[in-house]
Amino acid sequence: MRVPRLPRIHPILLLAGAAGAVAVGARLHRTWGATAEEATAPLPGDELVPDFKFRSTRAITIEAAPEAVWPWLMQLGMGRGGWYSYDNWAALLSSVPTTSTTQVIEELQGLKEGDLVDLIDMIIFKVHTIDAPNALVLYADQDMVPHQPWTKSWAFVLKPLPGGATRLLVRELSTWPNRQVGLITAVSGWAWFWATRRQLKNLKSLVEAQS
Repeated sequence: MRVPRLPRIHPILLLAGAAGAVAVGARLHRTWGATAEEATAPLPGDELVPDFKFRSTRAITIEAAPEAVWPWLMQLGMGRGGWYSYDNWAALLSSVPTTSTTQVIEELQGLKEGDLVDLIDMIIFKVHTIDAPNALVLYADQDMVPHQPWTKSWAFVLKPLPGGATRLLVRELSTWPNRQVGLITAVSGWAWFWATRRQLKNLKSLVEAQS
């Protein structure tokens, strides 16, 4: 029996297809868990980067009230409560390796506007907004820490739902001065997505286990 030969596909078409798949995947990961309305709705912190070149809005539903979720957000940061994500990744890039806490720690609840919060070494955010129990907005730019290549806002927003649940929205807005930084951001955006996805899932598990 003669096996039919598959048609040859030109390498340029393969590259175009791969690029298209990456582009579609990037759009999907920027809105993981969020509805179309949530992905475009204005959120606290949007005003900090009005000329953004990158925006993501990711979301998850937590079966607990915003007041139960809020203390976990107040503990964020290396050397504090951690990021509830891939601690081993962060440990490779930080001089203060931190194991994310699995409980609310009263001593870490005093976060204030203007405080600095470490993501990893050389990537440090300033607390811009604390609106309990609605929104925590972090902000970073080159003037604040010269090693950082972009200006970024990072907002954690809690929306109450009927029945006592909460929608946790995480929005990132970024802009950068040149194409090289844009390429780095496009690649690192995938790692940031997986870290955020893990963070949201862990927060859901931690809060629901203690509510």
